[in-house]
Amino acid sequence: MEVLPKGASWAKALTQLADQLDRGLVYDRDLADLAQAIDAATAALARRPGWRNRRVTR
Repeated sequence: MEVLPKGASWAKALTQLADQLDRGLVYDRDLADLAQAIDAATAALARRPGWRNRRVTR
């Protein structure tokens, strides 16, 4: 059974994913599906009323 992150755990999971991508640990064959899923998550975030007007600074 797959266990998905919840709440704040998503940030850690996505940070770990970014690290794996940087280190080439994700197969090229999986990148298109991964990019599509990231696009869907980004679009969902943009639809959140409380998020639309916020800007993330680093």
